[in-house]
Amino acid sequence: MARSTSFLLLISIALNIAHGFVLTRPTPINLSPSTATSLNAAPATKVHILSTESEVNAAVHTIVECAAKDAIAKRGHFALAIPGGSVLKVLSTLDPSFDWPTKTTLAFVNHKCVDVTDVSSAIEAQAREKFVDRWGLTDVISLGGTSDGEKEATEYEAKLRALPESKLPRDDDGFPMFDLCLVGVGDDGHIGSLYPNRDEIDIINGPWITSSYKKEPPGISLTLPVMQRASKTVISAAGKSPKYPNGKASAMRLAIADENVTPKEFPASALRENAVWILDEPNGSEMKEMGLSSVEKAVGDD
Repeated sequence: MARSTSFLLLISIALNIAHGFVLTRPTPINLSPSTATSLNAAPATKVHILSTESEVNAAVHTIVECAAKDAIAKRGHFALAIPGGSVLKVLSTLDPSFDWPTKTTLAFVNHKCVDVTDVSSAIEAQAREKFVDRWGLTDVISLGGTSDGEKEATEYEAKLRALPESKLPRDDDGFPMFDLCLVGVGDDGHIGSLYPNRDEIDIINGPWITSSYKKEPPGISLTLPVMQRASKTVISAAGKSPKYPNGKASAMRLAIADENVTPKEFPASALRENAVWILDEPNGSEMKEMGLSSVEKAVGDD
């Protein structure tokens, strides 16, 4: 559960004085009606159901490389945020076609508060083992490796805020704008570590990072407005796994098409309007009325 702003501020000041600079958490802001930050489940318009898992992987690979190419062409750097789970498997089969990883800052959509070298539970360790080190990507925003959720959330936000806008741009409201944010969805609708019917999903003003005590050990997560405000947010679901032996067809339908679900009940629905959704046929099987799309259309959808 998130604590008071004043308590977070004291932690932030103490931590950052120790590092030679002072950072304060922003006070809540009144967002304009035109902002992308929303707890409404707006209609999803960027949904692509592809024939196979390999097509989904190919689309995600191309999107990553195109986003990197565009960002580097504009300002010389690429800001990428990734979750754990199946997205790591998708990225593990990507072989960069040019040297974009050397011009990339990598952050995590969510991460458990554990030793970051523990490959059994740390997303960073898993990502390094699967692809980060092979790519030559060295600019990784790491957690401190403690089990203190509040401390890790405050420190992680401080590290992100310390990045210059040439590495991590901000919008007019001061939120970060990752060039690409890859987001996973659980069968209960959680995104990052924003779980159903918990206070973390309601954080839409100010903080970039929140702690999450849904499970032990606790974790940290990007807040909803950060996920929503990325230049491009992509959610993919393909194949099956021991955790999801039947895929995520029901979760995808609830997230994308159910008119009665609310973001509080099913957080992924808060990304309907923002995300590009890329599913294989089994994971899109409860939305057959949408028909099949193509890799080219999925890649070109902004």
